[in-house]
Amino acid sequence: MDTQLYDTVIVGGGPAGLNGALYLGRSRRRVLLIDSGDARNMAAGVMHNVLTNDGATIADFRARSRAQLGAYDVTFRDDEVVSAERDGDQVVVTTKESGTFRARTLLYAAGVRSVLPPVPGLADLWGTTVLECPYCHAWEVRERSFAVYGGSVPSECLAATLTVWSDTLTYLTDRRELPQDERDRLTAAGVPVVTDGVSEVKPHPEGVEVRFEDGRSASYGALFLHLDIEPRVAPLRPWLQAPDLESVQTDERGRTSLPRLYVAGDLGRNMQQAAMAAASGGLAGMAINADLIREDRPGSLPEPPPPSPAP
Repeated sequence: MDTQLYDTVIVGGGPAGLNGALYLGRSRRRVLLIDSGDARNMAAGVMHNVLTNDGATIADFRARSRAQLGAYDVTFRDDEVVSAERDGDQVVVTTKESGTFRARTLLYAAGVRSVLPPVPGLADLWGTTVLECPYCHAWEVRERSFAVYGGSVPSECLAATLTVWSDTLTYLTDRRELPQDERDRLTAAGVPVVTDGVSEVKPHPEGVEVRFEDGRSASYGALFLHLDIEPRVAPLRPWLQAPDLESVQTDERGRTSLPRLYVAGDLGRNMQQAAMAAASGGLAGMAINADLIREDRPGSLPEPPPPSPAP
């Protein structure tokens, strides 16, 4: 068992967790960062829209970030967190292999898990020719023909957005009848609709082959879709009673209604982009440092604003 008392344990080693560690390390805080290595965007292999790192591999970005953090009091553990709970004025974090750790605060940046529709072949192409974010991936497949799959998650707004990168789009759906407002938006964007249902997705020299329930098939340069997501908050049960951390976040600096618990990255508000996630980690790092100063030296800093009312 590690007997050190850390100022902060950070769960998650993506842009949010790493930038939070940087802010806290440079604030002379003792930090432990625990990362399972199971990043949401690992299938894509690269990251975009981060200045000086546009197109960098995720593995290289993480390795360089850790090397830079070596100048500060930041310790790394490659492990999986199985539980985290408050114990008085401390937080107790238990991992699968490395044991138990104690800290004054917890920055939870474990992210979310993308949930792919149960279409055969889809998972094999995820991150290469089956994509979600136009700002992250559409440039690499620009001017090809696109299919947009509106399965259980309607994606007509995604289709309209993608018209910037391609003049040839087709909207695929398993629903025989679309709501009128959804169909109207697709018509306004000039995107035709195919309602024959998708039965399988396969690799194709041009990108991806889609097979329909009636036996037909068509090829496209790429297939885009919106996904359901699952927040990775199981280790916080039963401390966290809410379904996610966004619903208990009380300000833009990652504070939550649960004392000593902070959130950054994909689990927070509107942060599901690498650059924004990194920014949220920095904001949370500043909030943690300020709150620890208040705890150690009452009255030295003004109190943060009161929590926002529950939605």
